[in-house]
Amino acid sequence: MAQELELKLAATEEKLNKIKNLDLPGIASQTPWETKRLNNAYFDNSEFKLRELAIGMRLRYVDNKIIQCVKSSGKAIGGLHQRNEDEVELDDADLDITKIQEPYLQILIEEAYEEGGEFVPCFETNFDRTASLLTFSDGTQIEIALDTGEIVSDSKKLDICEVELELITGSADYVFALGRYLIKELGLVLANSSKARRGYSLCKDFNPRQKIMSVTELSQGIEAEQAFEKICFNSLNHWQYYELFLARDNAHGAVLEMYRALMSLQHIYLVFGGLIPRTATNDLKRSWEWLGEAMRPIVDAAKHKRYLMSYLKIKADWDLVEEQQLKIQKDSAEMIEQFKALLKTQRYNLMMLNMSQWLYNKEWQDVMSDEEKENLTTPIVEFAKKQLDHMLKDLKRDLGPKLDMLPLDYFKQISHLRRALDTGLFFGSLFDSQKRVSYRDAWIKIINDIRGLLLNQYIAELQKENHTSEEIEVWLSKLNSPILESLEATRKSAFKMKGYWL
Repeated sequence: MAQELELKLAATEEKLNKIKNLDLPGIASQTPWETKRLNNAYFDNSEFKLRELAIGMRLRYVDNKIIQCVKSSGKAIGGLHQRNEDEVELDDADLDITKIQEPYLQILIEEAYEEGGEFVPCFETNFDRTASLLTFSDGTQIEIALDTGEIVSDSKKLDICEVELELITGSADYVFALGRYLIKELGLVLANSSKARRGYSLCKDFNPRQKIMSVTELSQGIEAEQAFEKICFNSLNHWQYYELFLARDNAHGAVLEMYRALMSLQHIYLVFGGLIPRTATNDLKRSWEWLGEAMRPIVDAAKHKRYLMSYLKIKADWDLVEEQQLKIQKDSAEMIEQFKALLKTQRYNLMMLNMSQWLYNKEWQDVMSDEEKENLTTPIVEFAKKQLDHMLKDLKRDLGPKLDMLPLDYFKQISHLRRALDTGLFFGSLFDSQKRVSYRDAWIKIINDIRGLLLNQYIAELQKENHTSEEIEVWLSKLNSPILESLEATRKSAFKMKGYWL
């Protein structure tokens, strides 16, 4: 089974035309540009089981041939797509899943068929591909393809206008170098959503599910370095998954989920500091800190929108005036547009591309001694236990059951609690799942109760023009009292529980 590695960048037709006339740097030779028409029909069943299993299946019509292709989702970080694919030429335009060569993909396809029924066409991607083969001095070959066309499902359409850099043979570093050149010279942006994902977004009965940050699936014997990579990919995938939701009604929720992934990435650097030297992550850490700072006002506006929606749902005994509601809605909408603009900046796109290269090349190894590299080959489980022990000791120090805590005290512990919960997501799959879920539930309840205190505080701030400080204090005390009692009880029970890793 072949593994596909390609970098995708979104463009405009004007920029695609400029690329044809560019003198691309570093190449030893280049074949003439050739254009082909590619018509593709993507298949799934009525339950969208293939999408659920992260599998794409299509028939491609090109050069009087019919090619059946099955792809796994693989990894897609910073525009770089790494996927396993299975291709076979067919005699006619009927799917033939018996001709799938890769056993694992065949098992998944058969499972989807048994659970969801017959596969039918869902959408089409029809486009012209103008391609050229680039050869470098060391023999590396990259196909550069310029795609223009459309994605169609029923009467809905999306334009296709993108560049694909596919590694045919040799070093992937040239793919990254070309990507950087096109971002800097022409202002192209990374395309993290595949044509297939965009196609599914058009399907009438397909509703993309909302995802929460989930536990990273690790096996007991997995080596430390492999665990680190999987945990990084899990957080980055969460970030990129919600990029597509920025065009939907719940865009403020997408921003908060992306910020959640950003915080998770920063926690990874802290948790793995004992294995991956800080010098190896300093540049990335600075990049994520820059992005965090840039996002902060946008995240604040998104939080205000979420607070407003929560407030309107609970119908608290104080009303927000219409003017306040309109301002919150307006601020949120403006900040969403600012965030979309941020994702198109050169700095952001180069940062994400550099992150992709750092992970792909395992560049942390460049600054590590042989002894440190040896530690990366040991099973992760003992390191995980030490990190979870350390997390619990810190929580006892700052949130212990004997401490008397006011709302402000809880607010100061939010980042600490989130880091602790993320540590559980990083390593939780190494241990008994029932014990882990039971243990984690108490801490999630604590976080949710603190959010209740934050909501009350937020509403109180909005009422300062309409009520005296004494009225606000009485109101806050009335609403906070049961939450504080709940927090105290939950803290006591949480610290009585035995850690699931012990």
